[in-house]
Formats: sequence, structure tokens, C-alpha cells
Amino acid sequence: MNLSLEMNKQSRDGDALVAWYHQYVDAIGRLPGVRATAYVSYPPMSGSIWTETMHAAASKAEQDIYMNSVSPGYFGTLRMPMLSGRDFEWSDTGPSGLKVILSQQAAQKLFPGQNAVGQSVIQSDGSAGNKSFQVIGIVGDIHYASLRKDAPPEAYVPMTQNTDHKPNYVAVTRVEGSVVPLAAAARQLASNMAPEIPAPVLTSMMTDIDGTIASERIMAMLAVFFAICALLVTAIGLYGTLAYSTARRTSEIGIRMALGAKPAQVVGLVFRENAWIAVYGSFAGLVVAWFTARALTSLLYSTSARDPWLLIASVTVLVFIASAASLVPAIRAARIDPSAALRAE
Repeated sequence: MNLSLEMNKQSRDGDALVAWYHQYVDAIGRLPGVRATAYVSYPPMSGSIWTETMHAAASKAEQDIYMNSVSPGYFGTLRMPMLSGRDFEWSDTGPSGLKVILSQQAAQKLFPGQNAVGQSVIQSDGSAGNKSFQVIGIVGDIHYASLRKDAPPEAYVPMTQNTDHKPNYVAVTRVEGSVVPLAAAARQLASNMAPEIPAPVLTSMMTDIDGTIASERIMAMLAVFFAICALLVTAIGLYGTLAYSTARRTSEIGIRMALGAKPAQVVGLVFRENAWIAVYGSFAGLVVAWFTARALTSLLYSTSARDPWLLIASVTVLVFIASAASLVPAIRAARIDPSAALRAE
């Protein structure tokens, strides 16, 4: 869950505000069910982004980098792997020198073919001058603005070195069990520690993630609905066509039985002939579906439009319907008295 804190209406700032954030996150971490918690300025999938232009100290090739201000423990809370170097610490304050942790994408862009840990990156800060950061770690990439976009190059700076006036942060918390009692406890903690601030706003990261794929989800649901309708119409049409075709052969079936054919032989004959029709039709449909699947790719995420299990399931349904359409009329016709079938002609 995410707890958004609004700190504009309280009096703390600078180191005093950082100390309050530290105490609050420690208190949340001791609540029952909390497995990990940390701060971030812009949570992933929240719709807010912060970008800066950066370049390696030994190079002038500038790169647009997504930025974020985080607290120690953020990467562990989101289960982002620390590939090399170390995490931030609460002692990483301004006098210790500006620190930065790069994502794998950012490290490859800024330091291609090199080990970025220990090197310096420069942030172009316009008229305010440039800032030099020491790279202390490399973490794995994550999707930031949308699941449908590739993971961007990101740079993370410690909240302990944030010079903004009364910065607001979001406490991202990984919990087990219900979040309802935890949310109430977190709000009560904030009220006890800083009565002048508004109650933290609770959101779910899964809600933010779902929001980024809402249009794709709606389109997928519509596609599934129309696919089911198409399958149903196809099934009805297939059953009606094969049943009618088989029923028209009642006289033929009567003649075969009059000449000594057994009911099981007649049913088997009709079934095989209709089964081949279903097989040919299914094969043609599979070929068309395979070549037109690319049109559905834009509606899917982490799912193949050519999912073999889905294609097999569709063919199985059609074959089952074709079998029923063949067997039911054939069995009914095989039960007719041969003389009655011949008189019907």
C-alpha cells in the first residue's frame, strides 16, 4: 500500500523533517503485518514523473534520465535487486557528498561497457549550475510510467540530501494480510506524531498498476465477449449445417441398412465424413488466426496472441460441436426402420 504524506502545514523542515520521516517509517515498520516500508517521491505507476539531463563526468553525451528521491530500504521494499554497490543509508546527508544509485538501463547509457560504481555523473541544472553525484550502486530496472513501455533509465537520490522546502513523500509498504487495520494504525501514528498534518491518503499500488492498463483491459474484455459470441454463432451454424446435411441422408441410411449395414457402421460412416469437414475447417481457421493474430498484439500485455492452449481449446470446442452435430442426427437416422426411410423418399 502507499501512504501519501502532506507536510506543507507543519513547521518542521530540513534535518528536523528528515528525522520525523525516519521516526515515522520506523514506527510503521513495527506494526503487525508490515514486512518492509520506505519512502519515495514518485511511486511507480502513479502518473507523476521527474526527469533530468545527466552525463558521465568523463563524457559530454547527455541522457534524459528519470529521477526519484527515495529513502534507505526502498529497493528492498519493492524487491528490486541490488546488482552492485550498496543501498542508501540515513547517514548519507549533504556533508557526505551527493550520492546516486542508477538503474541498470541508466548505467548502460551513461557508462557503456564500464563499471559505474564509484564514478561520477553530472546533472545539468541550468542557471543553478551543475551537480556532481557519486554512483554508489546499481539496481534492477522497473517499469515506471506504464507497463506497456520499456523500463526507463532511472537515477535515485537519497531523501536525506533533498534540499526542497518541506518535501512530501509517499510511504510504500509491503504487508501481509488485510491493510484495513494497518491503514488505521498508520493514520493514528501520523496523528500522534504530527497532529497538524492531514491524515495520510491510502492507495494501493495494484490500483495504480490497473489504472495504467484500464483501456487495454476494457478492450480485452470486449474482444473476449465478441470472441465468445463468434464462437457461439459458429457453433450454432456448424451444428445446424451438419445436422441438416445428415438428416437429408435419411433415405441413404435406410438403403444402407436395408442392404445389411449395421447401425454402428452407419453412424461411424456419417461421423467420419462430418469429422473431416470439421478438421478441414478448423485447419483453415487456425491458419487465418495465426496470420491475423498480430492485429491483437496491441490489446495484450505479457500474453501471446498466438497462445497454443487457447487455439487448442477453440479447436476442441468446435470439434466437440461437430461431433455432436454428426452423431445425434446419425443415431436418430440409424434407429429408423429401413422400410419407413425408403417410403419417406
